Amino acid sequence: MSGAEIDIVAEVTHASHCANFVRVGQEYVFDLRGVLDPARSTAPLCLGIIARLQPALLLAADREAEGLAPISERYRNFDCFDTGIDHGGTGKVIVRLYLRPRGAA
Repeated sequence: MSGAEIDIVAEVTHASHCANFVRVGQEYVFDLRGVLDPARSTAPLCLGIIARLQPALLLAADREAEGLAPISERYRNFDCFDTGIDHGGTGKVIVRLYLRPRGAA
């Protein structure tokens, strides 16, 4: 499967008290260049989680260009920038990255 046929999906696996109303099960869908596809994403736009994903998306593109698996087994779970209620923030969102064939849901 070529990079043009693969999406990187960031699926929300945990969400508590999110100010942007991100919910468990929602997804952010990116191509292998790291471009967000808002039409196929189900989660509301949140710069706190998107910013945390940006380095992982760059790494995925680089790994794919080198012929490696774009998503590493070690680095697939990410949290948002919010510190969480316990530390003065409003909430916390965690996502898990995985690959999905383009067009599959």
